[in-house]
Amino acid sequence: MEKGKAVQPNEVRWEPHPQLKEVKVGYLLSNRDDKTDLTCLLVRSPKGSRIEKHEHKNSDDIIFVIKGRATIWIDGLGDLPMVPGSFFRIPKGVMHYPHDIEEDLLIYDVFYPYLA
Repeated sequence: MEKGKAVQPNEVRWEPHPQLKEVKVGYLLSNRDDKTDLTCLLVRSPKGSRIEKHEHKNSDDIIFVIKGRATIWIDGLGDLPMVPGSFFRIPKGVMHYPHDIEEDLLIYDVFYPYLA
């Protein structure tokens, strides 16, 4: 039988984002560490940080805003507010980017299938 996994807030290992030096990521569940078919992580983007327009070619990106305030542009939907409780599903291959990060942003981010 497979065991579950639990991560408490003080156990999150924050790492630099692979492409964005100001942004930190905390992997909660990943194929790399857990051999799962999805990636779950926390993402911290400080106020004023810049995230370029991008897409995830092989994964849907599912975002839930925990704290902070920003705007996200999603191709086909335009600019939308990112506030605590906001939820976004961005299908694979769809361009998007958070911008105008007015307050430090903390999001719960899920990629399916997992980020390779």
